[in-house]
Amino acid sequence: MDEIDIDTRVTDERTVIDVTGTRDVAVVVRSASGERIYLPPAGFDEPVSDSPYTSPYQGGSGIDGEESPYGGGSGSTRGVVETADGFRITHPETATEFDVYRGDDE
Repeated sequence: MDEIDIDTRVTDERTVIDVTGTRDVAVVVRSASGERIYLPPAGFDEPVSDSPYTSPYQGGSGIDGEESPYGGGSGSTRGVVETADGFRITHPETATEFDVYRGDDE
């Protein structure tokens, strides 16, 4: 199995989890309001289109998961945004626990 990296920042307002090194994981976050399951963005394995109507400058989340004025809605699902080498999860509460589930490479 390939190595993955999980970087987590927990504040009083939110939890930001960066996953790099694989696309085949699910993350379950538990917080005061319950449990939420996050999956990689849909179509994550698909290549970037060469269409003249797409931009290589599509935005994403800003620093520490803050919303960016440069977009980010494209290629994302609720709470999940693609990054250059993985994806970022922004959970709207302080996490009390989280688990990472990895797919089989068989």
